[in-house]
Amino acid sequence: MLLDALEAGDWTEMGSIPRASNDTRLLVLDHEGRAIKAVYKPISGERPLTDFPLETLALREVAAYRLSAALDLGVVPPTVLRDDLPAGRGSLQAYVEASDDDEAVTLSAVDAIPVDHTPIFALRTEDGRDLVLSHAVDEGLRAVAFFDLLANNADRKAGHVISGCCLPSTAAADKGVFGIDNGLTFHDEEKLRTVLWGFSRASFHAEEIEALEEVAAMDEALRAQLSDCLSADELQALRHRANRLLAAEFFPEASADRTVIPWPPI
Repeated sequence: MLLDALEAGDWTEMGSIPRASNDTRLLVLDHEGRAIKAVYKPISGERPLTDFPLETLALREVAAYRLSAALDLGVVPPTVLRDDLPAGRGSLQAYVEASDDDEAVTLSAVDAIPVDHTPIFALRTEDGRDLVLSHAVDEGLRAVAFFDLLANNADRKAGHVISGCCLPSTAAADKGVFGIDNGLTFHDEEKLRTVLWGFSRASFHAEEIEALEEVAAMDEALRAQLSDCLSADELQALRHRANRLLAAEFFPEASADRTVIPWPPI
């Protein structure tokens, strides 16, 4: 139902979403009598980057959803490509309503780190306060971190992780931990930059190994889902990453010879 609404719902533009790096707009879709919010990122509004090909970020957003769905990870909100939107072709992603207790990733004083969190790094604010960024080590956030390994996410900021649901709902079954803003993914060079380093050295679960094996095999069905969004080199790099992770058998540690935290990290 949600994918149907994204693909065919009548849209009304509500305005720009502030503080976004690229043109990002909020739309409301009308589908079968239900109003659904969605985030629209037109290809025409993408700023050129030195390390990602021009006009590919919306395609990477869609590839991220398709990979997450194919592997049954459920960490990327439903996302489609549409041509009939106000600024032309672009990605359209279901809006995630954050829950009131959304504390998957937190910034707190040193003596106020939540008991179920692991600290990642410390920082000092302009007014001299010492703070620590930490994150939960639960299965929901682990699934996002695992997805980012495969997708080679170059920009997993704290604000790109939301605990909530894609449709207004109070049912626990409809809620989860989602990774949004997945445009800087699938580069064929190592680019992983994330705040979710708390799972380093954790051995992969059986279902994670199965997912890695599926990507390493890259059957025609999976290739077909991704090939209209990613280049042949990027698909090959995705397979290589899966094979490397299989050989390692655990979440990698942060590399010491390159930047591994996105900026800004929040």
